[in-house]
Amino acid sequence: MHQSRLRCLTLALAAALLAGSLRAQEMILEPEDDLDSLKSCDTVHQISTCQSFHYQAITYLGVGGLIKLDDKTYVVTWLGPGYYLDSGVILQAMSGPASTALVGQRWFEVYPEEGRIHVSRSWSDLDRNGALSLADRLLFDSGRELEVWDVRLNLRVKPALVK
Repeated sequence: MHQSRLRCLTLALAAALLAGSLRAQEMILEPEDDLDSLKSCDTVHQISTCQSFHYQAITYLGVGGLIKLDDKTYVVTWLGPGYYLDSGVILQAMSGPASTALVGQRWFEVYPEEGRIHVSRSWSDLDRNGALSLADRLLFDSGRELEVWDVRLNLRVKPALVK
Protein backbone atom coordinates (compact mmCIF):
# COMPACT_ATOMS: atom_id res chain seq x y z
CA MET A 1 0.00 0.00 0.00
CA HIS A 2 2.84 2.38 0.80
CA GLN A 3 4.41 1.80 -2.63
CA SER A 4 1.17 2.52 -4.50
CA ARG A 5 0.70 5.77 -2.55
CA LEU A 6 4.29 6.76 -3.34
CA ARG A 7 3.76 5.89 -7.01
CA CYS A 8 0.58 8.05 -7.11
CA LEU A 9 2.40 10.97 -5.49
CA THR A 10 5.28 10.62 -7.96
CA LEU A 11 2.88 10.60 -10.92
CA ALA A 12 0.98 13.62 -9.54
CA LEU A 13 4.24 15.54 -9.08
CA ALA A 14 5.37 14.66 -12.62
CA ALA A 15 2.02 15.82 -14.04
CA ALA A 16 2.22 19.10 -12.12
CA LEU A 17 5.77 19.74 -13.34
CA LEU A 18 4.76 18.97 -16.93
CA ALA A 19 1.76 21.33 -16.72
CA GLY A 20 3.97 24.08 -15.30
CA SER A 21 6.55 23.47 -18.01
CA LEU A 22 3.92 23.71 -20.77
CA ARG A 23 2.56 26.95 -19.24
CA ALA A 24 6.11 28.33 -19.13
CA GLN A 25 6.45 27.61 -22.86
CA GLU A 26 3.35 29.69 -23.66
CA MET A 27 4.13 33.02 -25.31
CA ILE A 28 1.98 36.14 -25.44
CA LEU A 29 2.37 38.02 -28.72
CA GLU A 30 1.19 41.18 -30.43
CA PRO A 31 1.55 42.40 -34.03
CA GLU A 32 4.31 44.94 -34.64
CA ASP A 33 2.60 46.97 -37.38
CA ASP A 34 -1.17 46.57 -37.79
CA LEU A 35 -2.26 46.45 -34.17
CA ASP A 36 -5.64 44.76 -34.66
CA SER A 37 -5.07 42.05 -37.29
CA LEU A 38 -2.47 39.62 -38.62
CA LYS A 39 -1.62 38.56 -42.16
CA SER A 40 0.97 36.04 -43.36
CA CYS A 41 4.46 37.50 -43.40
CA ASP A 42 3.62 40.04 -40.67
CA THR A 43 5.98 40.35 -37.75
CA VAL A 44 4.86 39.71 -34.18
CA HIS A 45 6.79 40.10 -30.98
CA GLN A 46 6.65 38.46 -27.60
CA ILE A 47 5.43 41.08 -25.13
CA SER A 48 7.62 40.00 -22.19
CA THR A 49 10.93 39.74 -24.12
CA CYS A 50 10.36 41.87 -27.26
CA GLN A 51 11.69 38.95 -29.35
CA SER A 52 10.36 39.22 -32.93
CA PHE A 53 9.02 36.42 -35.12
CA HIS A 54 7.91 36.07 -38.74
CA TYR A 55 4.21 35.02 -38.63
CA GLN A 56 2.56 32.59 -41.03
CA ALA A 57 -0.84 30.91 -40.68
CA ILE A 58 -0.86 27.15 -41.25
CA THR A 59 -4.56 26.43 -40.64
CA TYR A 60 -6.34 29.54 -39.30
CA LEU A 61 -5.83 32.33 -36.81
CA GLY A 62 -8.08 31.34 -33.92
CA VAL A 63 -8.07 29.24 -30.77
CA GLY A 64 -6.84 25.78 -31.75
CA GLY A 65 -5.39 27.02 -35.04
CA LEU A 66 -1.83 26.23 -36.05
CA ILE A 67 0.60 28.98 -36.92
CA LYS A 68 4.27 29.12 -37.75
CA LEU A 69 6.63 31.56 -36.02
CA ASP A 70 9.90 31.58 -37.90
CA ASP A 71 10.27 27.83 -38.57
CA LYS A 72 8.46 26.46 -35.49
CA THR A 73 4.82 25.37 -35.28
CA TYR A 74 2.57 26.68 -32.49
CA VAL A 75 -1.06 26.24 -31.50
CA VAL A 76 -3.12 29.32 -30.59
CA THR A 77 -4.50 28.99 -27.04
CA TRP A 78 -6.13 32.44 -26.75
CA LEU A 79 -6.88 35.35 -29.11
CA GLY A 80 -8.44 38.70 -28.32
CA PRO A 81 -7.87 42.31 -27.32
CA GLY A 82 -5.09 43.36 -24.99
CA TYR A 83 -5.90 46.49 -22.99
CA TYR A 84 -2.92 48.79 -22.43
CA LEU A 85 -3.51 50.96 -19.37
CA ASP A 86 -1.99 54.30 -18.40
CA SER A 87 -0.06 52.58 -15.58
CA GLY A 88 1.89 50.46 -18.09
CA VAL A 89 -0.09 47.32 -17.23
CA ILE A 90 -1.43 45.19 -20.09
CA LEU A 91 -4.57 43.16 -19.35
CA GLN A 92 -6.62 40.53 -21.17
CA ALA A 93 -10.19 39.71 -20.16
CA MET A 94 -10.65 36.25 -18.70
CA SER A 95 -13.64 34.20 -19.71
CA GLY A 96 -16.67 34.07 -17.53
CA PRO A 97 -19.82 36.07 -17.05
CA ALA A 98 -19.48 39.83 -16.65
CA SER A 99 -22.13 42.49 -16.48
CA THR A 100 -22.26 45.22 -19.08
CA ALA A 101 -20.62 47.54 -16.54
CA LEU A 102 -17.71 45.04 -16.22
CA VAL A 103 -18.50 44.63 -12.53
CA GLY A 104 -16.71 41.50 -11.33
CA GLN A 105 -14.84 41.04 -14.63
CA ARG A 106 -11.63 39.07 -14.06
CA TRP A 107 -8.49 40.22 -15.92
CA PHE A 108 -5.25 38.36 -16.67
CA GLU A 109 -2.17 40.60 -16.42
CA VAL A 110 0.13 40.13 -19.41
CA TYR A 111 2.73 42.71 -18.43
CA PRO A 112 4.64 43.47 -16.23
CA GLU A 113 3.53 40.72 -13.75
CA GLU A 114 2.30 38.00 -16.10
CA GLY A 115 -0.41 35.87 -14.55
CA ARG A 116 -1.53 38.29 -11.85
CA ILE A 117 -5.35 38.46 -11.65
CA HIS A 118 -7.31 41.71 -11.32
CA VAL A 119 -11.05 42.21 -10.87
CA SER A 120 -12.84 45.36 -12.04
CA ARG A 121 -15.48 47.08 -9.92
CA SER A 122 -16.81 49.47 -12.55
CA TRP A 123 -16.25 50.85 -16.03
CA SER A 124 -16.63 54.41 -17.28
CA ASP A 125 -17.58 54.21 -20.98
CA LEU A 126 -16.46 57.75 -21.72
CA ASP A 127 -17.07 57.61 -25.49
CA ARG A 128 -20.39 55.76 -24.94
CA ASN A 129 -19.70 53.23 -27.69
CA GLY A 130 -20.64 50.22 -25.54
CA ALA A 131 -17.16 48.67 -25.82
CA LEU A 132 -14.08 49.01 -23.64
CA SER A 133 -11.92 51.35 -25.72
CA LEU A 134 -9.45 54.26 -25.71
CA ALA A 135 -9.86 56.77 -22.88
CA ASP A 136 -12.38 54.58 -21.00
CA ARG A 137 -11.61 54.02 -17.35
CA LEU A 138 -11.71 50.87 -15.19
CA LEU A 139 -11.92 50.88 -11.41
CA PHE A 140 -10.34 47.78 -9.82
CA ASP A 141 -10.90 46.18 -6.40
CA SER A 142 -7.46 47.48 -5.45
CA GLY A 143 -9.05 50.96 -5.54
CA ARG A 144 -7.00 52.07 -8.56
CA GLU A 145 -8.82 53.67 -11.46
CA LEU A 146 -6.89 53.34 -14.73
CA GLU A 147 -7.39 54.70 -18.23
CA VAL A 148 -7.22 52.59 -21.38
CA TRP A 149 -4.46 54.07 -23.56
CA ASP A 150 -4.53 51.48 -26.34
CA VAL A 151 -6.28 48.29 -27.46
CA ARG A 152 -4.30 45.80 -29.56
CA LEU A 153 -4.69 42.24 -30.81
CA ASN A 154 -2.99 39.78 -28.45
CA LEU A 155 -2.55 36.06 -28.87
CA ARG A 156 -1.20 33.32 -26.69
CA VAL A 157 0.54 30.36 -28.30
CA LYS A 158 2.33 27.25 -27.16
CA PRO A 159 4.54 24.85 -29.08
CA ALA A 160 2.51 22.34 -31.07
CA LEU A 161 3.16 18.70 -30.41
CA VAL A 162 4.34 17.46 -33.80
CA LYS A 163 3.64 13.81 -34.60
